[in-house]
Amino acid sequence: MKRKFSRRTFLGGTAALAGSFVLGGCEKIYRTVSPADQVKNATLKSIYYPPALLGLRGDTEGVQNAAHSVALAGGKFTLLGKAEEQYDLVVIGAGISGLSAAYLYQKQRPQAKILILDNHEDFGGHAQRNEFTIDGKTLVSYAGSESFDSPKANFSDDVNALMKDLGVDYTKFEKYFQQDLYEKKWNLEKGVFFNKTAFGKDAVVRGEPETGEESAAEIIQNFPLPEADKQALIKLYTDPDDYLKGKSKSQREEYAENTSYYDFLKNTVKLPETALRYLLNISSEYWGHAINAVSVSEALRGGYPGVQNLRLPEEEDEEEPYIYHFPDGNASVARLLVRKMIPAIAPGNSMEDIVSAKFDYSKLDLPENNVRIRLKSTALMVENNAEGVAVAYLPQGDADLKQVQAKQCIFAGHSALAARIMPQLRQTQSEAMLSNVKVPILYGKVLVKNAHAFQKLGVYAVYAPDAPYCLIQLDDPVSMGDYRCPQTPDEPIIVHMVRVVTDMQGKDAREMYRNGRRKLLRQSYESLKQEMLEQLRNMYAVAGENLDEVLAGVTINRWAHGYSYERVGLWDSENRAERITERMQEPLGNIFMANSDVAWLPYMHDAIDQAFRAVRQALKA
Repeated sequence: MKRKFSRRTFLGGTAALAGSFVLGGCEKIYRTVSPADQVKNATLKSIYYPPALLGLRGDTEGVQNAAHSVALAGGKFTLLGKAEEQYDLVVIGAGISGLSAAYLYQKQRPQAKILILDNHEDFGGHAQRNEFTIDGKTLVSYAGSESFDSPKANFSDDVNALMKDLGVDYTKFEKYFQQDLYEKKWNLEKGVFFNKTAFGKDAVVRGEPETGEESAAEIIQNFPLPEADKQALIKLYTDPDDYLKGKSKSQREEYAENTSYYDFLKNTVKLPETALRYLLNISSEYWGHAINAVSVSEALRGGYPGVQNLRLPEEEDEEEPYIYHFPDGNASVARLLVRKMIPAIAPGNSMEDIVSAKFDYSKLDLPENNVRIRLKSTALMVENNAEGVAVAYLPQGDADLKQVQAKQCIFAGHSALAARIMPQLRQTQSEAMLSNVKVPILYGKVLVKNAHAFQKLGVYAVYAPDAPYCLIQLDDPVSMGDYRCPQTPDEPIIVHMVRVVTDMQGKDAREMYRNGRRKLLRQSYESLKQEMLEQLRNMYAVAGENLDEVLAGVTINRWAHGYSYERVGLWDSENRAERITERMQEPLGNIFMANSDVAWLPYMHDAIDQAFRAVRQALKA
């Protein structure tokens, strides 16, 4: 059954060896940043601390090479002879699900030796963080996984139990998230940024039209659109017709489930071209795709205009505010888990102090740890054997495979990779694993010396239709512990930008995601940076401001395989989704499947729920 509509917005060796291995990897990262950023990164070369690196983050250059050698180039790997290390459990994937699984397993078997492997430069999966330092102050933001999604409605007993273990009380965000800062204290609103290429001029309109609200007409009247297009949008928002007049109840419901919102607007409503262009990406930051992959039914649940009078059944949902957010997003949850398992890595013991806790990455992979986290290490072969599970992995920058042996393995990585590296998978399970085609996404972070441009425009967040980045906003205002977000527009602040890199061409959402990913991976970091800053420069120019005069730092978080696939109503029935995900979650001998991937759901709580299930399966085996 389709769940409550929710928002998507919505990855070795000894200490001495790790030190030299780390520097080599960092040099590759430094080459992906500009000369100015290299200067700022210079002090990081003596230590390994990924959150403070500027430039390209997330899927950095080289991170996916080993996996792509299997998935794209058809490479085949075989297990070595004798394993170099022995463990009770190997976890593949150091995201929220993998970290949760390791923690839950250790909680039940405190003496267990656990190794966590991950191909990225940092732990957390998509729940990583970005740090910027300016004038002696550090600002943090989220690199990917953003917030708790409707925790009162969506958190299971298991998720609530883990949050309690970690000391997380999400009700505290009602105080920590400064809900009145931008709108009441700074007198800013949401708005719309129209770009010259698509709409003939660069313009920022204060206010965001809402379906069914009379104020929508006044806002739309300021849009830089032809008068006919503005009037068509005003009608769509404030007084739409019954565009399905003459159809029966069953015909209406069938139409709504099987017709895209785009086709409805274009062919049934006959919305003018420029008005349609305004709505094209209204769903992108929410769902991960444009409105041609959103059904009319989903448009109704999303509150999109034009569908209010179609006499379709509506779901009654109690909406929760989108405020359950650490300053670095769900990276704080990942950090809490790591600190629980490796206490020596950072001081503190609360959800408040985790935000500013100093992490010592040299403590991640020490022989004396019961739990070891080995970054930049891609699993390339996982196979059951007489002793349990053999895992072969390739350290980034190394030409030789390493092999470890474990009694059990929990796979909490990208499900499509499992289909490539587990030769013992049944064909039906392998095909199911390949069904999860992830959303390619970019989270851009731009540090500016002040928010004066936003103040002049009267906005703190803008929807940017038919533009590379569909959302531009001042970072969420969260203060907790000894961390304080900017309190006035005169202070340095982080601008958050979202680009969902899906292509509108494709027979279904999966093909749209694949096409977008190919496009994304063809772009260099310099090209990505230029594209992002050019859009922001144009917005600043509308305010009469020069972005380059206040620009202080840039980080782009590239997630070529971003958020998990979520059932798309136009192509996936509920029954089909249930059958496929059940197949994905089946154990394979002593290998157990976790991660939100195997639930076809992209939310933090789903990742944790899948970790609980996988650990229970492992403990019963």
